[in-house]
Amino acid sequence: FIGTWNMNVAKSKFEGTPPVKSYSITISDAGNGSTRNVAKWVESDGSKGQSEYTTKGDGKASAVTGYANADSVRAKSLGPRSTKMSLLKGGKEVEWGKYTVSADGKVMHGTEGGIDETGTKYTWTEVFERQ
Repeated sequence: FIGTWNMNVAKSKFEGTPPVKSYSITISDAGNGSTRNVAKWVESDGSKGQSEYTTKGDGKASAVTGYANADSVRAKSLGPRSTKMSLLKGGKEVEWGKYTVSADGKVMHGTEGGIDETGTKYTWTEVFERQ
C-alpha cells in the first residue's frame, strides 16, 4: 500500500454523486507499524478536499484531520494486499471503504460508500494506479 495512488476517474464508477475530477491517496510509513494516509480530491464543482490520519490497521480508532465529515477512522488490515476502513463522526460510521492491491502492485481497486459531507448517500467503485 505504501506509495501514491491516483484514481483513474474514467475507469471508476460513481453512484449518488457526480464523478470527482481527481482523487489521490498517499500512504507512507509512519514507523512502529503505522501508516500515514493523506487523501486529496477535487470535486466536480472544482472545490478541494483533504483528509489525513495515521493508523496501525488494527481496527482501533485514530484521529482524522482536515475533513469536516469525520473525526476518526478505524482501519483494519485484511492481509498483505487488502484493508478496510470506517470513517466515523461522533463514534457513528458515516463512510466506509475496502481496498485491494493487485498481485503486481500496480493497481488498487476500492469500493467506498456512505453519506458525504453534504448528506448525499453514495457508492463508488474505484480504480487507482500507483505513481
